[in-house]
Amino acid sequence: MFEKVEKNRFGYYNLKEIPSREELQQYYAGKYYQEDKGGYQKIYSDEEIRHILNKIEQKYLLLIQHLQLAGKDKWKLLNVGCGEGWAVNYFLHKGWHVLGLDYSVYGCQRQNPDCAVYLKPGEIEENLELLGKENETFDVIWLDNVLEHVVDPFSLLEQCKRVCVPGGILIVEVPNDFSLLQQYLYTQGQINNPFWVAAPDHISYFNQEGLTKLCQEAGWHHLDSIADFPIDWNLFNSNTNYIADKSKGKSCHHARVNLENYLFSLSVEKTNNLYRCLAELGLGRQIISLFGRKQ
Repeated sequence: MFEKVEKNRFGYYNLKEIPSREELQQYYAGKYYQEDKGGYQKIYSDEEIRHILNKIEQKYLLLIQHLQLAGKDKWKLLNVGCGEGWAVNYFLHKGWHVLGLDYSVYGCQRQNPDCAVYLKPGEIEENLELLGKENETFDVIWLDNVLEHVVDPFSLLEQCKRVCVPGGILIVEVPNDFSLLQQYLYTQGQINNPFWVAAPDHISYFNQEGLTKLCQEAGWHHLDSIADFPIDWNLFNSNTNYIADKSKGKSCHHARVNLENYLFSLSVEKTNNLYRCLAELGLGRQIISLFGRKQ
């Protein structure tokens, strides 16, 4: 179970053999969006698009509860690893100044073509360094399923701090990996492999404690955390175990989309409270955390 990974000093796992930045840039720029890898696909249903936007709204409501930058006419957001441009589009419609960084503009051109002009393609760390040299600063740094992909998460978080204003916020979403639930399912025989280890896509495998310690050492202080929908609860049921039977994955995904859309229609704030409790239990497939920039 642990032959490909090792626990680091922060308390989370990473790959023993880490690819180079050049290998990753080639992988993501040339293959990731074009081949429908990861969570990206070429066609979304109306329900899936609504779900994507609901998940951004969920994090936006968390964000404005903690963002305290008085006297600003317009806030600035840096979307590091902006993918298909959904968050870029969302915040542009909110009236924010937005800049997106990613290896490729391909995904954004397919899903949100009007937002492609707000993207700076290329190696993310290099572009962050350039922004720092140009004294560019942002009120919010948005890292949605990015940190698990990079070679040096600590260095990336330090770079993000350099381009964040005092009082600004970092919002991070990463998979919740090597969780107690995943390990319980493995020892009970409901899954027969650590399916969450996905090289080279994922280099780091975070838990809440490890993510918080990493961010704190990089100059951020923890503000809030919620979980994501606990889709891995399906693995307890042989009729919905999408690891034992891959054909069940699509139906579990659509059930999650429909159920979360329904929860959000009732109350996004109350759903966030529910997910905050799940985060405290270490449950949920994803970790969503807010951090403030240390002075």
